[in-house]
Amino acid sequence: MNLGLEKVHGYSFGDSLEDHRKSKWLDFQTRLNKLLSLDEAWTLVLDDALANSFIAPVTDDLKDDHQLTFEEYERSWEQNEELGLNDMDTSSADAAYESTNTTNTA
Repeated sequence: MNLGLEKVHGYSFGDSLEDHRKSKWLDFQTRLNKLLSLDEAWTLVLDDALANSFIAPVTDDLKDDHQLTFEEYERSWEQNEELGLNDMDTSSADAAYESTNTTNTA
């Protein structure tokens, strides 16, 4: 990962880099190496408003992986706006769902 960052930003880290910026980069690189080598505990939080992410559990059964947690939430208005969902008219789909839902339970 560090090599990838250095390739992308290679010329940014040359001799002309200001000392405080070079220091910030070196600190970031040190912290990243600690995380990658598991020297420090860390938590990855994925905020996936469309639920498109997949994380495989370490164990065979999802219930047995106590380090993996799922938290469902309602998207904010801003998230819906960014995804273009606030302007969607779903009334016909809602009506179709309601009609099939009531016929299946009757």
